[in-house]
Amino acid sequence: MCRGSHAHGGHHRHGGYGHPFARHPFASHFAGAFTQPPVNVQELDDRFELFLFAPSLSREDFKLKLVDKTLTITAQPVPAPESDEARQWVRREYKPGGFERSFSLSDKINADDIQATYREGVLIITLPKHTDQVTRRRDLDLV
Repeated sequence: MCRGSHAHGGHHRHGGYGHPFARHPFASHFAGAFTQPPVNVQELDDRFELFLFAPSLSREDFKLKLVDKTLTITAQPVPAPESDEARQWVRREYKPGGFERSFSLSDKINADDIQATYREGVLIITLPKHTDQVTRRRDLDLV
């Protein structure tokens, strides 16, 4: 796993390709004490879809906040009735916990119509593009 400036939009390279957020209209910023959940972003003609993979959480654990052009996703799961320290793990590779991730959104995104759903361990955030910012192309005649 690579760590460093690329997590904040740097120029670290993976297999010959630039950081995936370098070409997208928003950058990612990380904060929190637990492992950050992975995120996939898909661009469609009319929207971006952000898929945040966060198993073992419930819908009530998430809080989404939009301030200016920064979308912040926070999750703080309710502790299980049985204390985690009371368990005697033989092997433990996953520890559910809270996190916070922030994304700087571009002007392309219509912040008024952002929608989110959570199902089967995946938070899906739909970020619609402004419809009035369609790129228009035409050939120009030389004068």
